Amino acid sequence: RGNFEHAYQLLTSYFAEVRLVDRDLVFYIQTTSCKEKRFTRCFWCFGLPKKTYKLLRPIIVIDETFLKGRYRRTLLIAIVIDPSNHIFPLAVLIIDSKTTESWTYFLEMFGSNFHG
Repeated sequence: RGNFEHAYQLLTSYFAEVRLVDRDLVFYIQTTSCKEKRFTRCFWCFGLPKKTYKLLRPIIVIDETFLKGRYRRTLLIAIVIDPSNHIFPLAVLIIDSKTTESWTYFLEMFGSNFHG
């Protein structure tokens, strides 16, 4: 079992590894600009959903859940239902706190990746 700090430090490495098999992966990790960088948010969407998005049902569901542990965060996710009635994730955002700014950021990032 690792610790939370170490897990957040590995996010960039994790996405770099995923990009080896998914060249169209989009991810942005934002931290504070102070000396000791502090996680503020992380957005990602995988390449396949971007390519097949227009073939899926035209209803997008956006939901949120709370992440528990030492660092309380919020996870926002946009999903669709595929033709086999399976949940198909489109985009994910992990944020420090749920604010109008964070929702705006999520919707803008979603729009630029799926409608841009």
